[in-house]
Amino acid sequence: MKCKIVAVVGSNNNNSITNLLTKRILEKIQILDTSYDSEIICLRDYKINYCLGCSNCLDNGFCLVDEHDDFFKIRKKLLESDIVFFASPVYFNNISGIMKTFEDRIFSSAHLMNYAGKLGFTLTTTMSSGQEFVKEHMCEIQESIGIKNLGNYVFIKKRDKIKEFIETSAAEFLNSIQNNYGYSNKFLEDYFGFYQNYYSILIDKQIAVGQLEYEWNYWDQKWIKECKSFQEFAIKNKKMQRLKKEGEFYNDR
Repeated sequence: MKCKIVAVVGSNNNNSITNLLTKRILEKIQILDTSYDSEIICLRDYKINYCLGCSNCLDNGFCLVDEHDDFFKIRKKLLESDIVFFASPVYFNNISGIMKTFEDRIFSSAHLMNYAGKLGFTLTTTMSSGQEFVKEHMCEIQESIGIKNLGNYVFIKKRDKIKEFIETSAAEFLNSIQNNYGYSNKFLEDYFGFYQNYYSILIDKQIAVGQLEYEWNYWDQKWIKECKSFQEFAIKNKKMQRLKKEGEFYNDR
């Protein structure tokens, strides 16, 4: 089975350099190593409504807005991936507006870390400035939802040449994968430990009943409580996602 890369591209420009570079880098990766498959999610091609800030995702485990747009399709593709790319141009020293809307819609995953077991990369494109903030921001978002970030590529139009950038980025991608071990790092271990301890206290004291109930039940699952590390959690979560994809039953209580 091939390793699936899913790239989320946050550009509204039909002639987007961000989309072009993402496409070419993924194509080059697959030429260099045929064990990879890829799919690009151009956010502008989907109907994506704004987050309502209603907290239903935290309380009940699903987004009410998913019923009225295409975002459920994006969630499914991301959850079925092995490697996730986030790609955004710099707009006014920040990520693009559509990329921010995407992040808002996956907000609840930062409380669940339910993308654990995936590896991540980011691509930032800019004319000349703002790249450091955008690069660091997208890396932080990936890790907050459980993805181990391995690389962050920056294309500066006034400095870089497209062909060389594609060649270098694809080679660095494969090198990062080859030299990587596991799905964890210090941030992920600390973040997982915080939530595991936080909800164990709430569960013991019955504080969360009636509020954030979905999260309360999520962290109360036996398979999560038995995990001694984020690495163990990531391996089990990856297995669970695979079984769900294959339509098999997974006993998580």
